[in-house]
Amino acid sequence: MDKAQTTLTIEEKLELIRSRAIRFGLKRHDLEDAVQEIAMYLLEFTPDPTKTNGACESTILTGAVDLRLKQWLRTNQRYQDMVERCGAMLPSEDELLVDGGFESCELAMDVSTILSQLSAFEQQVGRMLTEGHTVTSITRELKVGRQCVEDAVAVIRSRLVEEGIGGEVQE
Repeated sequence: MDKAQTTLTIEEKLELIRSRAIRFGLKRHDLEDAVQEIAMYLLEFTPDPTKTNGACESTILTGAVDLRLKQWLRTNQRYQDMVERCGAMLPSEDELLVDGGFESCELAMDVSTILSQLSAFEQQVGRMLTEGHTVTSITRELKVGRQCVEDAVAVIRSRLVEEGIGGEVQE
């Protein structure tokens, strides 16, 4: 990188991340999460001058931001797929009423028993996940930190696996 070139300010870097995230199709509810995560990465990012081929800082950062956005999107998609698989394993009320089969009723009772042993917050997170909410939307709606919700999801998952329900779900 040429030392005569001006370096981007933090505000310019954040705007670069936002504009690239919008170009990648991120919706408003995911935008700030992605910007925050990638901004943390850019604070530690230092381009290697021997590998830049004379590119300006904004070009280098655009490539780095695009790479991180792709990783962020893949991670979120894998998580959403896992949530859908977990939700699909639970019988709906209609299935319980129509099916009436012993196994599905037993599974529903097992899940209900497990959920009743969780804290009120973990139960609320579990209900919201089965309704299709994302971790991000749960954090916003409950006005809690992301780590708090992720911890509750981990507790729910571990309790289900301990009881032999959903152990085949892979991340």
